Parts: sequence; C-alpha cells; structure tokens
Amino acid sequence: MKKFSFKLDKLLSYKDQLLESEMLKLAALNDSLRRVNARMDALAEDRLRCGRELREKQAAGAVTPAACQLHSRYDGFLKDEIASCRREAEALAVRIEAQIEVIRGLRLETKTLELMKDSRLAAWRKEEIKESEHQIDEFVNTARAMRTEGFALG
Repeated sequence: MKKFSFKLDKLLSYKDQLLESEMLKLAALNDSLRRVNARMDALAEDRLRCGRELREKQAAGAVTPAACQLHSRYDGFLKDEIASCRREAEALAVRIEAQIEVIRGLRLETKTLELMKDSRLAAWRKEEIKESEHQIDEFVNTARAMRTEGFALG
C-alpha cells in the first residue's frame, strides 16, 4: 500500500506559520500596552510628586505667583499626557481584542485541518489493516490450495 499523504499538509503548514506570526503580533501589541501603561503610571506619579512639592513650598511660604503658574501649566501638561496615554491604551486594547479574534479563528482553522488529517490517517490505517488481512487470507488460501493439490496428486 502506498505511503500516507495528506493533500492539505501545505495548507496546514501555512496556517501554522500564520498563527505563529499572529501570535507574535499579539505579543508586540501587549508589549506596547505595557509600555503605555508604565508611561501613564510614571506621569501620574510625577503629577503627584509635583503637587506634593507645591504644597510643601506653600506650607513653607516660599511660593511665588510665577511658581504657581509654572506648576499649573506643568500639571495641565501632565493631565494632557495622561489622557493621551489613556486613549492610546484604549486603542491598543481594542487592537488586542481584534488580534485575539484573529488568533481564535486561525486556531479553529488549524485544529479543523489537524482533525481532518487525523481522521484521514485513521481511515488510511484501517484500509492498510484490511489490505494486510486480505493478503494474509490470500496467502492462507493459496497454501491450503497447494496442500490440497499436493495431497490429491500424491
């Protein structure tokens, strides 16, 4: 019997490679989200630190109108940067969800192809066993026939 071959092996291999590529894209998106969240945390910490410094200067009575104005502008800048980071994080979260759906679809396609391959391999093995049994039956029948003819001739 001929060797088992799955005609969709190339497609299965391509889907596996595509799945790997999409997983790498997801990892890159998750890394970007982690970096944006870290930046947002650092900005929030900086904002808190500046607020503490201003309150300490006010308590010491060493605050000037220019310092208040500078703090106000810097606080506004930090708020804007934090809001920008939050929007970027939300956009990345949406992209991550979409990427997860792409990966789910590819996993389903790959799993379906693997199941098809497994079922065809099982059918091929079953057919191979039947063919082997048939060959054994033929051998046994031939041996019987030869013995019977041998006894009839002898």
